[in-house]
Amino acid sequence: MRTKTADNRTRTVPALAAPLTLVALAGLWSLGTLALGARFQPWEAAAGSFLVWGVTVPLLFAAWLRRADPHHEAPASDPNDLLRSLAWQDLPDPALVLDEQGKILLYNRHLADLLDMPVDAPANGRELADLMGEGPQRQVERHWLLDTLALRGYVDSFEISLYDASGEEHSLEGKAARINSYDGRYHGLVWHDTTNQWRDNAVLTHRLDDLSARFRGQTTELALKIEQIARANRELQELDEMRSNFVSLVSHQIRAPLTNMLGAVENMQNSCPAMTEVCSRMFVVLRDQASRLNRLVSDVLSAASLEAGDFALQLEPVSLMPVLRQAVDQIAARGGRQTSIPYAPVLPLVMADRDRLTEVLLNLLDNAYKYSPRGAEVAIDVRPTETEVIVTVIDSGTGLPPADLLRVFDKFYRADAGDDQRSYGYGLGLHICQLLIEAQHGRIWAVNRSEGGAAFSFAIPVAGP
Repeated sequence: MRTKTADNRTRTVPALAAPLTLVALAGLWSLGTLALGARFQPWEAAAGSFLVWGVTVPLLFAAWLRRADPHHEAPASDPNDLLRSLAWQDLPDPALVLDEQGKILLYNRHLADLLDMPVDAPANGRELADLMGEGPQRQVERHWLLDTLALRGYVDSFEISLYDASGEEHSLEGKAARINSYDGRYHGLVWHDTTNQWRDNAVLTHRLDDLSARFRGQTTELALKIEQIARANRELQELDEMRSNFVSLVSHQIRAPLTNMLGAVENMQNSCPAMTEVCSRMFVVLRDQASRLNRLVSDVLSAASLEAGDFALQLEPVSLMPVLRQAVDQIAARGGRQTSIPYAPVLPLVMADRDRLTEVLLNLLDNAYKYSPRGAEVAIDVRPTETEVIVTVIDSGTGLPPADLLRVFDKFYRADAGDDQRSYGYGLGLHICQLLIEAQHGRIWAVNRSEGGAAFSFAIPVAGP
């Protein structure tokens, strides 16, 4: 109500100014006529007064009354003029102007291009509902928008869906505000087309859902496999524990009887009063086989102790040549063959356990004799470097199959599984060598020689200053 009164006052003040000014001028003209009455004829003065007070003043007063009438409506402005005044067509985004009832008054070319509407044609009574659709949700959205604009005069941000002539839906995001004019109120709406963004988001969401489903499936499958591996690992650990217990039990239960058997055989051989040639050969066989079994039990116990880490090393600077001679002498005492030792007057000391290093050399020499022809020589080669000393035991056998070069140090692995007397073994000697050398921070390997035979080498670090 106050707004209307203020508008009427605003219109009345400039409307009163013109008639009052003319009345004042007419009054001054009349006074001048009276003052100068002697110069005019009576009929001239009467005609002038009639024109001023009888025609001009009533016409101006009637015009003033018509303009000051609050119920008088000025001719409506053309919406296209409003569009041009607001530079509506220059907006970079789709836009339109509504009245308070939601009737579309005009729209710009961007909205026309988006919704496939004519650019220069009038709205022709089209309403916002025609663009939004008539569904219940659309009605709620439309009423909310118009009510909010009527109440607050603006909407900061809102999303809306409009349909073009073909029925395709377009998602828009924008703002709206009230446009006040002396002849009414309009609402201006400006949007940003987010249809492609929503489509991209929908595609991305679909892909993410698909990836999530596949990830869940793979995660479930992976969890099952992990459980299977864990179960298999537990079973292997149980089997390994059972094997260790069995090996330990059998080894200890066999070792004591073997020791007694060896003692009894030696006693019988030395004390028998009537020793025949056959008895003598049988005693030798008994002693050799009992010794073989005793070495097997010792190797099994040594391997189990090394794998469990239940052994102690006494690492110290060791001179290598005395260890080589000691190992060769022990093999010769067992009835071994000739072994050549290189002449190396000056060798650096190595950091090793003397007894364990001797055990490695004995196993390698025993293996070389086992696979070399009778009468063939076994050689030892020594080569020092700045950081280690490499010892190689060379046999005169047929060499190793290429596939066995990497597996020859595996536990219980034998390159020749036949029952040849000279190749008796259970695949523990080389495995023990590997465990002992690696425990002393060294390395061990095997190669075939081009001239025939195999070469087993190990490297031991040089002792520090």
